[in-house]
Amino acid sequence: MRKLFRAPGRALRFAAGCLRWDRPFVRNVLVVALPLVVQQLLTASLHIIDGLMVTSLGDVAYSGVTQANRVTFMFNLFSFGAATGGTIFLSQYWGHRDIKRMRHSMGLTMAGILMVAAVFTGAAQLFPRQLIALFLPQGESFEQAVAYLRIVSLGYLFTAVDQAYATTIKAAEKTFLPMLSGMASIVTNTVLNYLLIFGKLGLPALGVRGAAIATVISAAVSMILNLSFAYGLRLPAGAHPREWICRDRAFLRKFVRTVVPVIFNEGLWGLGTTVYSVYYGRMGDAAVATMGVCNTINDLVWVAIFAMMNATAIIVGKTLGAGERDRAYLYAKRMMAGAIAAGVVLGVLVIALRASLVGLFSGLSEPVRDKAQLILLLGGLTIWFRAFNTINIVGVLRSGGDTVFSLLMDVGTLWLVGVPCVGLAALVFRWPLEYVYLCTFLEEFVKLLVGVPHFCKKRWMNVLTGEGNGHA
Repeated sequence: MRKLFRAPGRALRFAAGCLRWDRPFVRNVLVVALPLVVQQLLTASLHIIDGLMVTSLGDVAYSGVTQANRVTFMFNLFSFGAATGGTIFLSQYWGHRDIKRMRHSMGLTMAGILMVAAVFTGAAQLFPRQLIALFLPQGESFEQAVAYLRIVSLGYLFTAVDQAYATTIKAAEKTFLPMLSGMASIVTNTVLNYLLIFGKLGLPALGVRGAAIATVISAAVSMILNLSFAYGLRLPAGAHPREWICRDRAFLRKFVRTVVPVIFNEGLWGLGTTVYSVYYGRMGDAAVATMGVCNTINDLVWVAIFAMMNATAIIVGKTLGAGERDRAYLYAKRMMAGAIAAGVVLGVLVIALRASLVGLFSGLSEPVRDKAQLILLLGGLTIWFRAFNTINIVGVLRSGGDTVFSLLMDVGTLWLVGVPCVGLAALVFRWPLEYVYLCTFLEEFVKLLVGVPHFCKKRWMNVLTGEGNGHA
């Protein structure tokens, strides 16, 4: 009986801890998160600008670029896995003010991302048709996709180096600097898109090839600027290559043991969501174009959530690295509550503005625009709990080094629940696109039911800097 009376009290105390944001915490979140919001917004805007300009070439061109970008999406996820795995150590060592170990972590992160880039660039250059055949049947959009992929994959190496430096700069809480490089990148991409896609100022009209060239050049611009910030301002990221080398085998084992599950997590998760794209591809160009529009808009809508996710990883990781477990747990609760609130607000905005957002893509057919509005309505209703899961699994559990559980939670639900259900709906039952899309949310309910109790047990709280090592 006493437990029954104690349970509501615990729930109230838990909620109070989540909702009470004191001024120092708010200031810390704003300093870290606001530049990340701007940078994520710029990244999403880059894809939107590409999409808006390519849609003017018609459904076929847009479908081809959308499916070719599934390869880039996979590359981004594997490299993101290496980068966020490195962030676990970078943030904790920044909290511990151990610059030497930060640079060792940066070197290992750089090596991981470069290996990913080499694999994807090589595959895209040697086997572009085989890769695109995974997503599209032979046809006009297939050829457009192959042409786009051959060029855009050349920028993966620029992106890899850029990501290693930007990740280290962000971990040291200088998040406004990658924001500035992102601004320069988006301006470069926008101008070159206009010039090269449509053939302005005497340049040839290259269509989708022009969009790919603009993307490669903008990636190089971002890389050059982040390198300039790192070395010009003498930041922890501004390391001599010899400072990347670590000969401490115990540290190497700990790094690999923690980061490899994150890389597999992102890679297998990306592969699973790519399977969704394969399903959509088999449903026809209209389905591909519809989901392409919705994914482009969702990239813009989710900038605040992804910024909160990265800010959570930095703030919680830094606090754990300083040995303050109780404070790290409190900060994690606050960020998850913030994710729910942000999800509700964003969901309302998406639902209210979905017609206007879809209307920006004027080159698409009427059925595609109508279906996209319905998909956005369903997505807007579910943002809040998907945002909570994202902050919990990627922002909190990973920052504490609990990468194996995160792998099992994120990838296990996708492959055991999401992929089979969506496959049955799309290929066997041949349900309409909106019902197929709804099946992708089934995995999120499982994450919610399993993830919350695991967070509350605090077993995810590992201090990796040597100060107070182990679980809380």
